[in-house]
Amino acid sequence: MHILSKSTYIKGLQCEKALYMQKKHPYLRDKLSIEQRAKFQRGTDVGVLAHEVFPGGIDMSPNSPSQFPKKAAETWQNLNSPEVNVMYEAVFQYNDTLIMLDMLVRDGDQWLAVEVKSSMRLSDTYYNDAALQYYVLHGCGVSLSDFRLMYLNPDYVKNGSIDVKQLFKMESVMDYVIEREAFVSENVERLKKVVALPHSPLVNIGTQCNDPYPCDFQGHCWKLIPKNSFLFTTAMDDDELFNLYFNGVNSNAKMLSRLDSDSLEAHQVEALETNSYYIDYKTLYTLAPQPKPKSIAYLNLLLHRLAVPEIDGTKPYEELILAFALQSEHEPEGCFVWDCFENHGLWKKAVDILIEKLSHYELIVCFTPQNLTTTLLRHEIIQNKEVGYKVFNLFDVLQQAHFYHPAIKRGLTLQRLETALFSEPKLFEHSRILLEATSNDLIGYQQAREDLVAENEIVAKTYQHLFK
Repeated sequence: MHILSKSTYIKGLQCEKALYMQKKHPYLRDKLSIEQRAKFQRGTDVGVLAHEVFPGGIDMSPNSPSQFPKKAAETWQNLNSPEVNVMYEAVFQYNDTLIMLDMLVRDGDQWLAVEVKSSMRLSDTYYNDAALQYYVLHGCGVSLSDFRLMYLNPDYVKNGSIDVKQLFKMESVMDYVIEREAFVSENVERLKKVVALPHSPLVNIGTQCNDPYPCDFQGHCWKLIPKNSFLFTTAMDDDELFNLYFNGVNSNAKMLSRLDSDSLEAHQVEALETNSYYIDYKTLYTLAPQPKPKSIAYLNLLLHRLAVPEIDGTKPYEELILAFALQSEHEPEGCFVWDCFENHGLWKKAVDILIEKLSHYELIVCFTPQNLTTTLLRHEIIQNKEVGYKVFNLFDVLQQAHFYHPAIKRGLTLQRLETALFSEPKLFEHSRILLEATSNDLIGYQQAREDLVAENEIVAKTYQHLFK
């Protein structure tokens, strides 16, 4: 059996301890969020669609890990069969390292290796991924004409059936993977030794816990760190925080003794100590709408970004308005809800409805990490930039006012904001609402509508708490 795979190699590059835990104690992993599971599924779906660029191949995917040796043997048989021109998920093993290549395409007397990514740009991780796969293929003696990374074309616009050859772009990384072969070889040997250790390697927590990806063993590795440790503050860079922590400043009291009492970092540590939140009220009030608006609407948009566009005229990851909730005292029953869950092709109807609805209000309050003004302009909901002032994004305002609570170390979300401000939060994820809205299930649709309204109620409650 193999020791390393593509995923464990990449994990080992980020942190040796994470690799060891994945191999020896996988049950200690943190629970995957709905958003992470959706990303994995998206990658799978895009990979399957990419097969159409090189159709007619043989799928070598094993049904279980126990089939890896069998599939590796079948891969070799197919390599030597003139009747086989394309393989999907071809299995190779070299030096205790196993890979499953997305696509292997016959190219004369050689083979073209293709790895598919569901993003619109390539990252260092993708290049490292390709370098490992080349190392294994070269070690197995597979003669390659080229190694290419395939990814989504950001300029593709759907017009009728998906044109896969236009949807995807390819970039040759052959020169890169050849140049990195010695680097990969050294790391494979190093990481194999890590897996063979009798106990977990001693690796301190640090910036690698979230770079380049959040590690899924943080719950285990951080279990001895107090929940109110200054390591959860955001005013300083993580590099600086960890440097202080491992050089004797290992408590909030010691941290406070080093800080100006009026510094942002000191205010955040004090919030940790009192289990409360900090906000710069002076800045907050300068950002308050002036004069006080006579009519306010609370807007919550549910945007959907599909990797592969499903509506003509849209691009990969272009946002569609699946639903919105508009709450105000002027709306019948308090909240107006619109959705196109059952037919996404109707999404542009939201634009006309929003233009009409929003024209009646002096202020539009929302909470989103995105620039909602830009979104509204893009869809011509706000047709004149001069009226962009109507949009009051609580997310931006709170960021500018240095809002801080222990729950927001890894980002300010509406769920975390509610946890910070109110004692009895309705704990839910925005990503769960999107999952419900795309569930193809009437019960899921109804729940999505209810949760969308519940989110909007939190937006209204937060605005009124801070500005009234």
